[in-house]
Amino acid sequence: MNTPQSVPGERSARAIPAALTQIFWATGKAEFRQAGLGWAGQGKSAARQPCALGKRRGGAPRLLFVTWCKARASLRREQRAHSRSGSEAGSQAGRGARPAKPGFSYSSSIQRQALPWDLQPRVAHPPGPMPPLLYLSLLPGLVLAFNLDTGNVVMWSGDSGSLFGFSLAMHRQLQPEDKRLLLVGAPRERGFPSQLANRTGGLYSCDIATPNAKCTRIKFDEKADLSKESKEDQWMGVTVQSQGPGGKVVTCAHRYEKRQYVNTIQETRDIIGKCYVLNQDLSSSEEMGGEDWSFCDGRLRGHEKFGSCQQGVAATFTRDFHYVVFGAPGAYNWKGVVHAEQRNQSYFEMGIYDDGPYEVGGENQLDESLVPVPSNSYLGFSLDSGKGITSQNELTFVSGAPRANHSGAVVLLKKDTVIQRALSPEHTFEGEGLASSFGYDVAVVDLNSDGWQDIVVGAPQYFDREGEIGGAVYIYINQQGKWEGVKPVRLTGPADSMFGIAVENIGDINQDGFEDIAVGAPYDDSGKVYIYHGSKDGINTKPAQILDGGANGVSSFGYSITGNMDLDKNSYPDIAVGSLSDSVAVYRSRPVVNVKKTIKIDPGRIDLKKKNCEVPSGICVNIEACFEYTASSSDFNPKLILNYTIEVENERRRSGWPSRVQFSDRLSSRGQSLERLSDQLSGSVTLQGQKKEECVTKKLVLQENIKDKLRPIPITVGVAINGSESSSQSRRRQGRSLPELLPILNSNEPSTVNAEVQFLKEGCGEDNICHSNLKLHYRFCTKEGNEDRFSYLPIKNNIPVLVLKDQKDIALEITVTNNPSDPRDPEADGEDAHEARLIATFPDSLTYSAFRELKAFPEKQLTCGANPNGSQVDCELGNPFKRNSSVTFYVILSTTKVNVDTKDLDINLKLETTSNQVNLDPITASAKVVIELLLSLTGAAKPAQVYFGGNVIGESAMKSEEDIGSLIEYEFRIINLGKPLKTFGTASLDILWPKEIKGGKWLLYLVSINSKELGEVQCEPRNEINPLGIKMSRSSRTKRQVAEKQTEGGKSFSLFSERKYKTLECNKEANCVTIRCPLQGLDSKASVVLRSRLWNSTFLEEYSKMSYLDIVLRATISIAAADNIKLANEATDVRVTVFPAKTVALYKGVPWWIILVAILAGLLMLALLVFLLWKCGFFKRDKKDHYDAKYHKAEIHAQPSDKERLTSDA
Repeated sequence: MNTPQSVPGERSARAIPAALTQIFWATGKAEFRQAGLGWAGQGKSAARQPCALGKRRGGAPRLLFVTWCKARASLRREQRAHSRSGSEAGSQAGRGARPAKPGFSYSSSIQRQALPWDLQPRVAHPPGPMPPLLYLSLLPGLVLAFNLDTGNVVMWSGDSGSLFGFSLAMHRQLQPEDKRLLLVGAPRERGFPSQLANRTGGLYSCDIATPNAKCTRIKFDEKADLSKESKEDQWMGVTVQSQGPGGKVVTCAHRYEKRQYVNTIQETRDIIGKCYVLNQDLSSSEEMGGEDWSFCDGRLRGHEKFGSCQQGVAATFTRDFHYVVFGAPGAYNWKGVVHAEQRNQSYFEMGIYDDGPYEVGGENQLDESLVPVPSNSYLGFSLDSGKGITSQNELTFVSGAPRANHSGAVVLLKKDTVIQRALSPEHTFEGEGLASSFGYDVAVVDLNSDGWQDIVVGAPQYFDREGEIGGAVYIYINQQGKWEGVKPVRLTGPADSMFGIAVENIGDINQDGFEDIAVGAPYDDSGKVYIYHGSKDGINTKPAQILDGGANGVSSFGYSITGNMDLDKNSYPDIAVGSLSDSVAVYRSRPVVNVKKTIKIDPGRIDLKKKNCEVPSGICVNIEACFEYTASSSDFNPKLILNYTIEVENERRRSGWPSRVQFSDRLSSRGQSLERLSDQLSGSVTLQGQKKEECVTKKLVLQENIKDKLRPIPITVGVAINGSESSSQSRRRQGRSLPELLPILNSNEPSTVNAEVQFLKEGCGEDNICHSNLKLHYRFCTKEGNEDRFSYLPIKNNIPVLVLKDQKDIALEITVTNNPSDPRDPEADGEDAHEARLIATFPDSLTYSAFRELKAFPEKQLTCGANPNGSQVDCELGNPFKRNSSVTFYVILSTTKVNVDTKDLDINLKLETTSNQVNLDPITASAKVVIELLLSLTGAAKPAQVYFGGNVIGESAMKSEEDIGSLIEYEFRIINLGKPLKTFGTASLDILWPKEIKGGKWLLYLVSINSKELGEVQCEPRNEINPLGIKMSRSSRTKRQVAEKQTEGGKSFSLFSERKYKTLECNKEANCVTIRCPLQGLDSKASVVLRSRLWNSTFLEEYSKMSYLDIVLRATISIAAADNIKLANEATDVRVTVFPAKTVALYKGVPWWIILVAILAGLLMLALLVFLLWKCGFFKRDKKDHYDAKYHKAEIHAQPSDKERLTSDA
């Protein structure tokens, strides 16, 4: 069985949050009564009748909803706020359950839910007088302030629970007198007695000219015929619109019930809604077709047709005043329709009667298939219209359907040229985001002032979990009537704020030529209204002003907005803001003025050689500041008092430098005239009207001995309108009229103006402009010891290379010249460089130490000073640094912070001068860093010779380290002749340790590692140190002694075995592991001792036939992650020789009987030899004469020559 659904809210009324999504329906007579619908139907006929549909409550009983998590917090917060407001409980006469959200009905079980719109009714009584206006003078209730005045907010309040301020409209009455009125809808206001209902709603008129007076309830719709209708909870005033100055006013009651067969079993009730059109003086308008309009009356009933059409959820006039337009979102099973009636009286006078009415689906055809949205879309929920949307000459109706396709849509409608009296779609904007309520409110506005109307759409239920967004507004900028492919600008509000529940064209509030908009966010804290200015680009996405309801003690502020009318007659449109807390606030626009500011200076240039006043420097300057104002309206022409401030050298003083000039102000004290010097002066001046200039003159005094003689002296003049927003309440007029609002300066115009006092410059040519030509050259140097001797760094690949050993400082040689760039045209540049200086910025690895000047020409005036941490130095080269000057100096830099990560040195050099030179780009002086570590490494083994022997012992049988083999201690000594290693990262001692032989048997067993200088050394890998966990011993007995003991009783060894030799080293005969020992904190020297044992069993098994073996161990020093570090040392090898213990056992272990047998065998061999010799006659003599001596005579004969020589010699 189909049951009716409900329609939340409307455009000007801004109903409840649309994130409540319907789940299912159930019906029943008792539940209808509980829902406050007062339906007397019975039996089957009752089940067949459509339920009453209301804007704030109504529809079907027992309606369940899914509430989005994003809305839940704001709903509970608002419920608590209403509870605190003191709303009283009571019973409703006749049919009274608690009223729920407009547009929905709840059964008793659902009504327990805490909802912000669940307002408590009061006992019915006649309408009471409106409370007087609350006149607020507050601190600015805004985040950003422009020209909406927040210090003099006009406030009106209604009865509690009446929803006074639910809808708003500004209206201008011309007859019988000119009045500017704010029309306020109160759809829960108590009824007139003649209406025979408890709460019917009503419309109030508030006169802005008498802000302290009460708002007046407008009398219309005062009677009721209970046999045909019911006005109980009809929500009169749910929407209200004005046709403009002297025009009509339309207001509606969308929950108005049409009844038939009252008090019978056939009784029916249809919530068709009703609207009233009032004259410009707010009287009933008979000429507009009677008091009331209800186009759904008399049509087919039932929710699938027009039985729940709820006419008047939205209503408006077209801007050409030709049509009045109604929205009926409940028609056609809640597809909704838009209905336009021609009600221009001049057309009737001209005899034109056939222009309309026009309706979506056709006025004549009533064909729901022509409705361009699906069921439950709520077309007609919001309305606006205008020409220049799709065509400059054709009228377009804009309607929101916030539930279309579950996200919402906005449809552009025009009069159909084929189907008579029908409105057909031209374009549809689709919403994004499930249940975002896109189209909840719409506004037509020309934001960029191009003559084409743009479209603003609110989607208050749009949210983004990640972005904490609660509501969105979409700005569609018209592309000359073409909407296809137009991408909107999306504005978003804070989480749970319902940003976009109200969007309104508020006119050009700042008179800049672009229309502006206001966006309501009623659940942003106490509620806020965001003001956005239009611009030539469409919209300024940053709000120009934010109005805060909390400043006025109002909750759910921003639920309704109206504007685009000047209420206080100052030529600027004002705005009014409604809420759900029974109050409205009127914010008036302050006039925006432009103040023209000019500065005149005498003399135009300061000549330091000419004295013109009696001050220490002898130089004074007169400053004349002139002011005049203009406004967009020529009618605005009051006297304007300006406060002015004149300041000099703001930036220089902010930087901590003293000002070069000061104001001289004469003061009178006790008959004496005193002179006061200051950096700024303040005063006031009265402008008599628009474009009427007023001037003030002040004197500036130049300080003595100023350095900066080139840069001009800046002067700033600022103005402010006398009196601030916070003090404007004291400027009220007498009586009951509104207080006068002070104008505000145009925020789009600068509030200050600047001028400069120039110096007459020397050495700068006839044009008084100094064109310098500073050039810089640099070279890196090393500094030799404590002497000022510098040597250039070597160049490699065009980059200086610094090989850093033990030197503490380096230097940068800098030469600066100021010569003409073209000798053929020396006047072009090369002129005096005023305040010439060099700023050098150093990397973290270098710090400034000192400077040395080599030569200067023509005079010495170089000074350098560094900042506290030495990272930057500022060298003053001269003031001025004259033509054809040059200077060479050294900047000495400390290298104490250079570390392992320092690979390059980049020094930023920047020349500066106040003279004119455009090519002074910074220069980067770069050098490559290579760090040479002066480390030496030596190694030794103790003992250098060891022995093996004895018996083979397995690993499991070893109880102590003596069982392993001979003790060998390796000691490595590292000496650092340079800087401490801690500056250059982590250095380590790397040892290639011969752990085992190729076959995998143990070779050297590492027992422990220690160091006296470095403390406990954490060498890696840890599992290579005593991996078997063998008990360590303090004994120093060598393995040779062990071998001798184990050899006793063993077999003997041959003395004549062949001598064999082998070297055990890594990657050949031994498998090695790298032992890495960090040398953290090594300053000068350290030693690392590795205690090890020779694995005796391996040598007995593998090398017993060797005469001896050498074990070679290699050690090196490495630096972790140091590509730019160079080590001066080489690897060191340590050799240990290993002998088998058998060469000793040969002489000590021979038995005695072997010795005896050997002796006897020797004697026997000797006897045998003697016998053989005897047998051979070796011992027998031959003859005696063999032994007799024989003598021979020898004579010497002299030669003749020898005689002569001997004789002559004698």
